[in-house]
Amino acid sequence: MELKIDRGFKSYDVVDPDGTLAGTIRINLADLGLAGRWEAVLHELEQVDTTNITIADTLELDKRVKEKIDYALGSPVSGVLFGGLSCFSVCEDGKLVLEHILDALAPLMEDAQKSVAKAAEERIKQHTAAYEGSAAGLAPGQQA
Repeated sequence: MELKIDRGFKSYDVVDPDGTLAGTIRINLADLGLAGRWEAVLHELEQVDTTNITIADTLELDKRVKEKIDYALGSPVSGVLFGGLSCFSVCEDGKLVLEHILDALAPLMEDAQKSVAKAAEERIKQHTAAYEGSAAGLAPGQQA
C-alpha cells in the first residue's frame, strides 16, 4: 500500500558552467517555512568571525553551513550542491562556491514564493467570491 501526497517537491539538475551534471536535488522552493529558515541561515553566516580562524575551525564551519543549508531547504542537498568541496572554496571569479549557490537559489526561491502566493490568492478568491458585496454569512445586525 502506498500513500501519495503532493508535497510540492521539484527536481533541479545542478550543472557546472561547462555543462557537467553535478547531480539532481529535490526541494520545495514554495515552502512557506523556507523563507524563515533561509533568513536564519543567512543571519548565522553574517555572524561568522573569520579573523584568527584555524583550519579546524574552517572544517567545522563548513560542516555546519552545509547542515544549515540542508535544514533550510528541507532536503539533503549539500552533497550535490558542493560536490565534496568546502563551501569556502574560491572560484576563478574570486567568489566563494557558497556565494554562487546562494546567488543561484535566491531568485528561484523568490519566484516560487510569489507564484505560490498568487495561486493561494486565486484559490481563496474562488471561495470568497460568493460573499463579495453581500451580507451573506454575517450575523443579524452586522454590516459588511
